[in-house]
Amino acid sequence: MEKTKKKKVIKTLLKIFIPIIAVLVALAIGLQIAGFGALFGQYDPQSSKKYPQVIEDYGIWDNSLDQAIPQTALYKIVMDHFNSPLPEGKTAKKVLFMGFDGYRADALKPIMEDPDSAIMYIKSQGGLYHTYSGGISGECEQPTSTAPSWCSMLTGGWKALHGVENNGFEKNDAETFLTTLAKQGHAGSFTISWREHLGLTYRPDVALAIREGLPIEYKYCVDDSDTYYQVLKYLAHPAGKEKTAQEDPDVVFFTFEFTDHNGHLYGFGNNNNYTQGALDANFFGKKILDTIEARSTYAKEDWLIIITSDHGGTGHAHGGQSQMERQTWLATNKKLEITDEYLNFDNSKK
Repeated sequence: MEKTKKKKVIKTLLKIFIPIIAVLVALAIGLQIAGFGALFGQYDPQSSKKYPQVIEDYGIWDNSLDQAIPQTALYKIVMDHFNSPLPEGKTAKKVLFMGFDGYRADALKPIMEDPDSAIMYIKSQGGLYHTYSGGISGECEQPTSTAPSWCSMLTGGWKALHGVENNGFEKNDAETFLTTLAKQGHAGSFTISWREHLGLTYRPDVALAIREGLPIEYKYCVDDSDTYYQVLKYLAHPAGKEKTAQEDPDVVFFTFEFTDHNGHLYGFGNNNNYTQGALDANFFGKKILDTIEARSTYAKEDWLIIITSDHGGTGHAHGGQSQMERQTWLATNKKLEITDEYLNFDNSKK
């Protein structure tokens, strides 16, 4: 009799508390997704107006936030490299442009002391700079989205120049630095794993390269691992190995999707999965840098190395004009002098 009463009490309690626990779990998950990680011992500055200052306080920057460089200036940095004289003892200009898609500025914190960090290694040779996505407020804004952001870096202008107003748009005939340099005889490669780049945005560039016989190889890879091995093929140059210009391009452009994938799945910001995406990008990026330095021809080459991001994110998305989405960064092995020309660079105004 006593056991029957106990069972009834337990069943009653379970009926009362199971729905309550389910509601609390759902609420916790919802708050976490919405960016209230601080409630669970995780501070995510995406929910704070202090985000810019949090980033600035990392103390790793070679410019201040009020001197943040527009993404458009990446085009100028690449072209200036090729247009400058070769240093004494060097015989060839080379560029590696490594894109970490969706890598938010505060995701730099976990890799600041990481010995496998590609970003911090390149910063040690040149600098790490505040940059920004999304255009200029009130003048030429564009979404902080993948297609318009990379296109602005490749062409040197905002959407008024390249016509890519958002994801889902085809680029116009504005030349990328890959196309311009290919016309000058510099072989290039463009390697990605986000299908829309070649399926839509850069279709005109691919068609132009085919029609005119330009030395640019456009490669779609199935994932980041595939991208990694393809880029190694371009960059490795063992002693005694003869490679054609296309097998050993002067300009290597590619993107890793580690952080963007994890941001959309698990949230951009302070969570273990997003942080792991940042660590993975840096780890494989450093392996790529090691491959460059192991080239048998490395001593005679003048390399410009760029690592950068196209946008940040907030919650599980991006595209807006919040600081968490707009604030980006640039690591380069060549120190930059922050001039008005860089700060105001826009190819569409030339």
